[in-house]
Amino acid sequence: MKNLSKFSLWAIFLILVSANVYVFIHSIKLSDKINHYETDIRTLHRENLILENKIYDVNSLKYASSMAAQLDFTQKAQPVFLDNLQYARN
Repeated sequence: MKNLSKFSLWAIFLILVSANVYVFIHSIKLSDKINHYETDIRTLHRENLILENKIYDVNSLKYASSMAAQLDFTQKAQPVFLDNLQYARN
């Protein structure tokens, strides 16, 4: 009986040690994945900032005026006033 309880204690001890090793290795793998995802998030954040700046540049009036100058849209449109009623009668 003494040998059986000693053997069962050693078996439980080995099972707990192997479970601890498994959990430790698994946690190391998870931490590597977390680091990988964090670096991916940082690169995506940088790309997002670059794209936001490009969008702001495209939406700016400075960009619109430079594109208008490149496409020869420098003539300003004449405003149409409705003081004269000929437009409403047609």
